[in-house]
Amino acid sequence: MTTSQEYDLLIAGGTVIDPATGLNGVADVAISGGKIAAVGQRLPGHAKQTLDATGLLVTPGLIDLHAHVYPGCTPLSIDPDPLAARSGTTTMVDCGSVGANTFGGFRRFVVEPSRCRVLAFVNISVIGLAAMPECGYGRFVDSNAALRCIEEHRDLVVGVKVRGSRNAFGEDNTIQPVWMAVAAAAAGGVPVIMHLGDPPPTLEQGLKVLRPGDIVTHSFKGQPVTRLVDHRGKVKPQVLAAREKGVLFDIGHGSGSFSWTVSHQLAEQGFWPDTISTDVHTSSIKAPISIDMPNAMSKLLHLGMDLEAVVRAATDEPARTIGWHDRIGSLQPGMLADVAVFALEEGSFPLTDSYKQAEQASRCLVARHTICGGELLTEP
Repeated sequence: MTTSQEYDLLIAGGTVIDPATGLNGVADVAISGGKIAAVGQRLPGHAKQTLDATGLLVTPGLIDLHAHVYPGCTPLSIDPDPLAARSGTTTMVDCGSVGANTFGGFRRFVVEPSRCRVLAFVNISVIGLAAMPECGYGRFVDSNAALRCIEEHRDLVVGVKVRGSRNAFGEDNTIQPVWMAVAAAAAGGVPVIMHLGDPPPTLEQGLKVLRPGDIVTHSFKGQPVTRLVDHRGKVKPQVLAAREKGVLFDIGHGSGSFSWTVSHQLAEQGFWPDTISTDVHTSSIKAPISIDMPNAMSKLLHLGMDLEAVVRAATDEPARTIGWHDRIGSLQPGMLADVAVFALEEGSFPLTDSYKQAEQASRCLVARHTICGGELLTEP
């Protein structure tokens, strides 16, 4: 005698795109006990709750590799939950807002009460982004403190953040904080994520220091000295060499790091990002930039990136980058039940870059549902 399967939640009839497993087609996704129970066509059994996803896209929950979500401690940070619920984002990785000396408060006041999953790149500066330039005072840049934070908070820390920029280092520092971030990350067995900014250090100096698996964020920015292309619009040889070495390139859109001009130049040469992220903060979330993960993904679609590749860069790739691909980033049965449901709308949509320049896109991803750990998130 066969017992009929009962699920907590069934997402029925959507087009499932799961790059990690190669699935791209109409299927149901069943959830039980906070994990993916089954994926397939017309799954047998009953569900306590059913979401009709006919005509919609169903993907693994989005992973934002670069967000700022330490409100009350850093002036640029936002509350993660409202944005997560309306954007299909189930995991937000705070990117350097928190340092070793402020991590306890981050766990208590952000991670524990949040309904979405919140992880972190710990800043090489012990104060995080509570004040800037965070690396301008030598004693704040502490590899040993960063390593202790990694070891004490392994369940949350996924890497080390360093802002490779004058406004982080002050006028007297050069490449040293990048070296110290790499030292802490190497000792802790995690990657570095390096912000590109106005030198010092230069882009070329920073790239030399990074190891395979380390990440460059703000890769599509337009500032002449820092951008990935030269004066002719060609990808710099040092950038190509870094990618060949295994350095990863992340969008990190923000309010100053995504240029339509540079993005088109990179796209024309087939230089696509490894990961798509928002650098969401109190400025970039505001109109007309209005950044969130579907907005950033829609911009890559507009540039000509394949839909499945866009989904991969927002799910499977960031999960692998931070070493969480055994838990999130896929809809494979047994994984944590993080799911996003989208409409891919057609029409004319103004999408604005970080420099307030708009282009009209013909397609736009719009989030319909966000499920994190099997729980349907709604805006507070």
